[in-house]
Amino acid sequence: MSVALTRASQLLTLVTNTGDDDTAARAGAAMAELGIVEQGTIVFDEDAITWVGPHAEFLAKHEAGELPVDAIHDCAGAVIMPALVDPHTHLVWAGDRRDELELRLRGADYEQIFAAGGGILSSVRQTEAASEQQLYAQSLARIERMRACGATTFEIKSGYGLSLELELRQLRVARRLRDEAGFRIKATCLAAHAFPERARASPLARANFINEICEVILPAVVAEGLADYADVFCDRGAFTKAEADQVLTKAAALGLDLRVHANEFGHTGGAELAAEHRAKSADHLLYLNDHERQALREAGVVATLLPGTSLVLGKPYADGRALIDANVPVAVASDCNPGSCAFENLAMVLALACYGCKLTPAEAVVATTHNAAASLGLSASLGRLAPSMSADLLVLATDDYRDLVYHAASPLVREVWSRGHRVS
Repeated sequence: MSVALTRASQLLTLVTNTGDDDTAARAGAAMAELGIVEQGTIVFDEDAITWVGPHAEFLAKHEAGELPVDAIHDCAGAVIMPALVDPHTHLVWAGDRRDELELRLRGADYEQIFAAGGGILSSVRQTEAASEQQLYAQSLARIERMRACGATTFEIKSGYGLSLELELRQLRVARRLRDEAGFRIKATCLAAHAFPERARASPLARANFINEICEVILPAVVAEGLADYADVFCDRGAFTKAEADQVLTKAAALGLDLRVHANEFGHTGGAELAAEHRAKSADHLLYLNDHERQALREAGVVATLLPGTSLVLGKPYADGRALIDANVPVAVASDCNPGSCAFENLAMVLALACYGCKLTPAEAVVATTHNAAASLGLSASLGRLAPSMSADLLVLATDDYRDLVYHAASPLVREVWSRGHRVS
């Protein structure tokens, strides 16, 4: 069935007129180009967009029989824009860490909680105790809430297993969310998220766990086709640069693309490693110098910012302005996880990227749509509103997209469409 959403005050196509490759992640001034059509209309048939343009032009074509549609929805006074893409989540987990929230609010540091056996290891224990069906049910409820807030595409990491059986269980749940629940998902094996208790007894135990990741877990994940990417937490208290390099080298040899948790707690080598491996994304990046930004730019790595985590942990915000000025393409993600940021509303995090990371509203829109899709290899079909692209879009209850930031966290997402079907 063909559908027309008509008369939008602003229709954000994100189509540029530069003639550049529209699938490439955008950097610098291009991150502010939204391709706005005022009084715009969009037409889609089944799951693909067929026409985008001014409403007056649509009317002329429709009345002449050149652009027939089965249903017309009046969107006067509203904004139409691409649906959000969340390129960094850990949304498959069981249980909660509400107790840590209260500890942090009383002054406990994330690294102190982690060193005491909390943090990631707490989620590992709770996830291990859940059956696959319990894990699926909890994760399905979570991702449905996230979609209602405007995101239709998700990257999902494992990392609360840290053993072969549990890593496979998490990734199988992510696959069920794709195949059974119909969400568009890219999966990432993050077995190198933390060192489990058994790997903390000695340097040899630590080395054995890295070998387990490389020689047991990653090959099994690839054999079952459960992941598109491998990731590693390269930072203080987690994996050293040399250890992370070992994991990434093996993952690449197995045919997985790469992502890296980098420079959240200091200049610990993660950003440099992401550049050396030409990872698709380097994430967090609270601490960066000019050399590291240059390395990311030259390697074509997308810098994925997670401002929700900075807010929750009371940490500095990544300097998004410096990254954009250095022509590094920037994406923004929720980092939805059970401990350091359980935020499920990417539209709210978009606003935090402006207030904390100093992106403009236009740049934040590009960062959560086109650039996020590009970091996941999906920008040929997602992140813009143009003919042949997937009909994944939002209708906002406002006449100006900047209200996503001006009225941050207000319920402005009126309609969510995914693959041409209204899902919220």
